[in-house]
Amino acid sequence: MPDPETYGFWADLEDEGLISRQRLELDATQLAAFWRRCSLSADFWSRYTALFVPIPAPAGQLRRSSIEQVLAYLLNELFENCAKFSNAPLSSIQYQAWIREQLVSFQITNHVTIERYMAFAHFVQVLLASDPEELYFQRLEEQAETNAAGSGLGYLTLIKDYGVRFGFRFRRITDTSVAVDVQAHISRQE
Repeated sequence: MPDPETYGFWADLEDEGLISRQRLELDATQLAAFWRRCSLSADFWSRYTALFVPIPAPAGQLRRSSIEQVLAYLLNELFENCAKFSNAPLSSIQYQAWIREQLVSFQITNHVTIERYMAFAHFVQVLLASDPEELYFQRLEEQAETNAAGSGLGYLTLIKDYGVRFGFRFRRITDTSVAVDVQAHISRQE
């Protein structure tokens, strides 16, 4: 994998037209060791980000409470995935957010081994090529039968129920480590 591989809705996020930009660096081993930090981080950033939504919300835009709920679910899913699946020698996680008038975009980066990258890249390709509704119920049945981790139900729920658009990028860092960048884009429109 000499060049980065990108899938889905990938954007070169710039600072132009921003209301706010957020950045945070975390340690995957700390998130995994103290699991509650995933939900605390998600809750904090979802509330902080939702404060940029005026009350009352402009006509045709989501209310502050709706944005906060979507973001809490999304960010918890992203932080938990980083805690569960980071296993490369590099344990850093970078969180970034770009808040605009009509769109909120997030990018979270963690590091995985080559083997984990191959499995996740395959899942991403299936996720993006499938009907979200059908794949959701297929994965739900598989998980009930096998109780296996890594079903992808979180991503599927976010796509089918909340209209989140995902982009994925894989970058080889070392012989044993791949950086996984996940972007999530949420429209502020109803």
